[in-house]
Amino acid sequence: MHHPLIASVLVWIAVGLAIVCAIGLAMMKTAFERLHFSAIIASFCAGLIVLGVWLDDPNWQARLKGLCIAILLFVMNGVLSHATARAIRIREVKRLDPGSDEKILLITKEHPAGIPHKGPS
Repeated sequence: MHHPLIASVLVWIAVGLAIVCAIGLAMMKTAFERLHFSAIIASFCAGLIVLGVWLDDPNWQARLKGLCIAILLFVMNGVLSHATARAIRIREVKRLDPGSDEKILLITKEHPAGIPHKGPS
């Protein structure tokens, strides 16, 4: 199962996607918008590269290591994005919980369309 052409195409797609995301990262105005572009690089680009390694390298150890790295990047990407978003929010508004002046809807089982959040007075 050695497919160097398909592997090369996957890696070049990952490179192109990373370049597009880097340009998007530079063009976004807020840090919250930038988080979306960095998440794509860490998840999809890494996955495409690992898939390319899987198709090109007959060595099972390289495949397994690449798969472990991709899983770790995918899981840690969500954790890091969440922690970064919390830190940005705390730095910008000096609190984590939404305030009464913010228009945020709380979505619950009883109210799937959302109800207005009543923050601290």
